[in-house]
Amino acid sequence: MHPKPTYISIPAESTKGAFEDAWHTAEQAPPDWYIVDDFFQNNNHITWIEEVHAQGRVYWLKAGELSKTLAEVENILAWLTQNNANRQQSVAVIGGGTVLDAGLFAASIYQRGVQKWSLPTTLLAAVDAGIGGKNGVNFMGFKNYIGTITQPDFVVSDFGVFESLEAVDVLNGWMEMTKHALIADPALWHSMKQFETIPPTKTVHTLIRDAADIKKRLVEADEFESGLRKTLNFGHTVGHALESAAASRSENLPHGIAVGLGMMVSLHWSADQAADPGIQRELVDAAHCIKRWLTRVVPEHVQLAVHAADLDALWAFIEKDKKNDANGVQEVRLTDIGQAEWNQLLSRSAFGTNWNSAHGGV
Repeated sequence: MHPKPTYISIPAESTKGAFEDAWHTAEQAPPDWYIVDDFFQNNNHITWIEEVHAQGRVYWLKAGELSKTLAEVENILAWLTQNNANRQQSVAVIGGGTVLDAGLFAASIYQRGVQKWSLPTTLLAAVDAGIGGKNGVNFMGFKNYIGTITQPDFVVSDFGVFESLEAVDVLNGWMEMTKHALIADPALWHSMKQFETIPPTKTVHTLIRDAADIKKRLVEADEFESGLRKTLNFGHTVGHALESAAASRSENLPHGIAVGLGMMVSLHWSADQAADPGIQRELVDAAHCIKRWLTRVVPEHVQLAVHAADLDALWAFIEKDKKNDANGVQEVRLTDIGQAEWNQLLSRSAFGTNWNSAHGGV
């Protein structure tokens, strides 16, 4: 296990600029170089970033799967090289999941690695993508095929940043929180399922911390994904296939929404294999809960993804999933709320049956 990151939580009440309390809390100098979601180039959400940009120390990176390429990483590496960045300096990556994926990958391989700050600006990144050291890019149409597991040195969650998120961005993070609860924490799931629709982030800070703690705990137990950490892939086999299929149509399907649609399939598949009728009902009810959240916030995304779905094309993407082995497609199955098994063989027929159970009425 590599040294654990230092986790820093900044309360929403902080009077300093976004993330600025982090350097003081960590007793560190501010980072030398910044890879930043270009969303922040033209607004005042991070007030100090313009000054750093004026000093030539910011690489603006467009969020989205189209930036998760080897070519974009090469551009970042060239920028660091041209600016004479060195191993005694640090790089902060500021953005959501796709920006963190590409930016932290570049920082992990530049001169074999420099000090890294992971500064997530979305709920999804704060509870999932920004924790655990996974980074990388897509390749030949397949999700996250090239990358490393390299822990950042610092991970900073600034709760004030989450207050400005759009509803769809909160939903994306809520889906990853849902995944964490379903695989590992029945009490968290019980709290979350009480909400008819997605709550404002300012009302659920405790739930956000609980969800992030689950990810930290699983990563610390199994950093390189030889066992328990694989449960974090719940819903992602189908979710990643949906994202890849959307990209092949030049469409963007947000990651959390794709995972939510994938979890619905996985929950029906899990229920099919549960012997206890009570557990079956709990799992199917969870799928219905996810469907309600998705359709209330982003009905158009759900309808587009489901209606465009070609199950044979999706299965072709699923068969290329990097979690598979010589035995076939490996999926995560729930045996109960909060209990997950990994390396469970999923067949094409079971996928089709449970896709129809989950999405046939959409």
